[in-house]
Amino acid sequence: MSLSFAELRAHRVWKVMLLGILTALLTWLFFKADEISSKAHDNYTRTLRQFQRYDEQVASKVVASHAGLVQNYDGMAFYLARLREAGQHLKSLPPWLSEAQRQPIENALQALIRAEEAKALDIDRFQRANAVLRNSKLYLPRAADALLAAEEWPNAKAFGNFVRHLVGISMTRNPDESELAQLRRELQDLRTAGGPPALQGILVHAEILLEQSPVVATLVDHIVKAPTAELHDKLMRSYQEAYRTAMAAASYHRTLLYAIAMMLLGYALYAVFRIERDRRALRLAHADLATRYEAQRRAEGELRLYGTVFTHATEGMLITDASSRIVAVNPAFCAITGYAPEDVIGKTPALLNSGRQGEDFYRNMWQSLLQIGQWQGEIWNRRKDGGIYPEWLSIAAVPDEPGESGHFIGVFTDISERKQSEARIHHLAHHDALTGLPNRLLLEDRIEQGMLKSKRMHRQMGIIFIDLDRFKNINDTLGHAVGDELLIQAAQRGLHVLRETDTLCRQGGDEFVVVLPELDNGQDAAHVCSKLLSAFCQPYLLAGHELTVSGSAGIALYPEDGETVSELLRKADAAMYRAKEEGRNTFCFFSAEISTATLGDLLLENDLFGALDRQELLMYYQPKVDAGSGEIVGAEALIRWQHHERGLVPPEQFIRLAEENGLINAIGEWAIRNVCAQQRAWLDAGLLVVPVAVNISALQFAQQDLPNMLAHVLADYGLPPQLIELELTESLLMRNSARAALVLETLRRMHVQVALDDFGTGYSSLSYLRQFPLHALKIDRSFVSQIDENGEPVRLASAIIAMAHELDLVVIAEGVENEVQANYLVAHGCDHFQGYLYGRPQAVEEFGKLLANRQLGSAA
Repeated sequence: MSLSFAELRAHRVWKVMLLGILTALLTWLFFKADEISSKAHDNYTRTLRQFQRYDEQVASKVVASHAGLVQNYDGMAFYLARLREAGQHLKSLPPWLSEAQRQPIENALQALIRAEEAKALDIDRFQRANAVLRNSKLYLPRAADALLAAEEWPNAKAFGNFVRHLVGISMTRNPDESELAQLRRELQDLRTAGGPPALQGILVHAEILLEQSPVVATLVDHIVKAPTAELHDKLMRSYQEAYRTAMAAASYHRTLLYAIAMMLLGYALYAVFRIERDRRALRLAHADLATRYEAQRRAEGELRLYGTVFTHATEGMLITDASSRIVAVNPAFCAITGYAPEDVIGKTPALLNSGRQGEDFYRNMWQSLLQIGQWQGEIWNRRKDGGIYPEWLSIAAVPDEPGESGHFIGVFTDISERKQSEARIHHLAHHDALTGLPNRLLLEDRIEQGMLKSKRMHRQMGIIFIDLDRFKNINDTLGHAVGDELLIQAAQRGLHVLRETDTLCRQGGDEFVVVLPELDNGQDAAHVCSKLLSAFCQPYLLAGHELTVSGSAGIALYPEDGETVSELLRKADAAMYRAKEEGRNTFCFFSAEISTATLGDLLLENDLFGALDRQELLMYYQPKVDAGSGEIVGAEALIRWQHHERGLVPPEQFIRLAEENGLINAIGEWAIRNVCAQQRAWLDAGLLVVPVAVNISALQFAQQDLPNMLAHVLADYGLPPQLIELELTESLLMRNSARAALVLETLRRMHVQVALDDFGTGYSSLSYLRQFPLHALKIDRSFVSQIDENGEPVRLASAIIAMAHELDLVVIAEGVENEVQANYLVAHGCDHFQGYLYGRPQAVEEFGKLLANRQLGSAA
């Protein structure tokens, strides 16, 4: 049954009106349900609690002030101010309270504020009265004690008893009236009895204590018993009752809001159901049309895609018929071959034949096409201009409807660049990028081939390992570009010296390896090595500089020195390092001694890496004595290594290894920390310690921030800097004299003394002695050991002593081993001695005994 237009309009108007009424009702319920602000409630409740806490704090401050626990009224003033602020905040009631709920709360609040104001007046009276009372309490005992100590009079004892009784009574909160009356009578008796002139002034303060103590106690009692706590509880109850009533109303409004919302939700679900039913019908109506349109669109898209692929593909494409006649080519085909479409349409692909593949190749290709319908592989074809190029060709047979082959599609790519890249990669994989020489990979192959040839021909093969001497200095000073050019020229010189059957390889950095196959004897390798070193040593013209760079070489022979590539290279390398040790610019054959020494250093270096963790490093101490008295004035700390297998290893065997592998900084810092820790232990044991000198390595001095590290260590152990000395060598200071001067100046400001070790073996220059702030100078043991009745060394030692004294330096002689040396040095003014005559390097326990004996001798 259809409705008329007027009925439909009336129906819509009714729906709109109903919707408006429900919307207004929901809005009203929403605001009523959310009228109570939890934040406002929490703030008001927190203010009520703060008011209560401030009231309790005021009362406690009054009691503490009366008891003498607090000497000022700042706390009372602070909490009274907070009470007034809280009272003002409490007057701002939460807005959701109704008038009926506000009235009892405001009445309770007014009563509480009036009670607090009355309490504040009592506190003010208490402060004034208590201030007077406190002054008399402080003055009376002191004045009474001073009067009793100054003079005697007949009632002095009674006066003393009165004061003690009065002070005790004033300390109580509620003094007894009978005791107060008794004290008033005693006060009157003391006034009438007479006494010293100062007595009457003191009794005035006693009268103040008698009068004010009850007043103050009464005020404290009123303040503590004020009704503010009860009134606050009444206000809290009134507010909580109003809050519960408002929350109940809000809960009722929320329930109504939820019920109406659920009704609207049900209506909305019904509307959604109707809309979904209509939408499903519409979707079914359009489904068939959409399916047809999509099928047509896909077909058109596929046709466009196939055309785009064929036209824009970078691979060349051609299509032939069953007779192998070309029917279509794409632009990429024309670009690669140089043929235009009209040049090839109707012809066979045979016009591209380069002639490199024979008939068997094409026969196999067609056999594969006819049997499995496809073929792919590498083929060489010819362009229109006659150029031959490689291509990767894929051919697929496209059958016609009856199943017979109808067309063939060929797709190919020009792989000329890939072929060239593969050739370059193969060359780079086996040759050094800088010099073009064979690299390590190709070197191993050449050595293996040489060993096979030598074994077959029963002849020797030589391996020469060459390293350019001090090449790093060129890189550091002139730059890596100059260093690279030097390597290129060195490689060219080496190639000119060698035979075509020899191989020169670059091992890496400035290292070259030469393979000499089919040698008649080992001297042939020595002859070639001499020619190579001579060629390398010729001057190089680099960046406007004429440089001469020598080389060191090691020779290993096959099969005498090894039968594997790695063994021959390792032994040639070891021989090269022996050549460097023998002065550079020379060569050495490998020998068993070199292998043993190298292996020993390697094992020792490997063990050194864990020496600190295993706590194998020890510190020995050699005493320094005064040249005149022979008393101990210092010591030198000497590091030792207690190896777990080799026993005690001296520093000359492992310090060099530590400098080469980078452990010297850690060992140097350990030495300083160990000495500082031991000095601290001796100090804590009550020993009379002496300054201890620690040797500093050149690498440690150059790489570490020595002053900063030393300052941290001294601070860690709380050690005076005067108990630590540093010993530096001449060559160390002269490596970078400007930086050395700055470091030594920093150490001087830290009050750390520095001695110059091994003087006379280096520069021995007065100029740098004046430049550096040194404390002492040590004459090298090589001069002291040669002192006898006469001779040049004697005159040189005395000259060193005289020169050092002119520069205000303390002179220490090392290696003093007999009385002749000691007497000579004393006669020429030497200050301190160090040597076996006065003590060998000793363990910590033994040197501690020396310090203990020194302390006993000093005490005696």
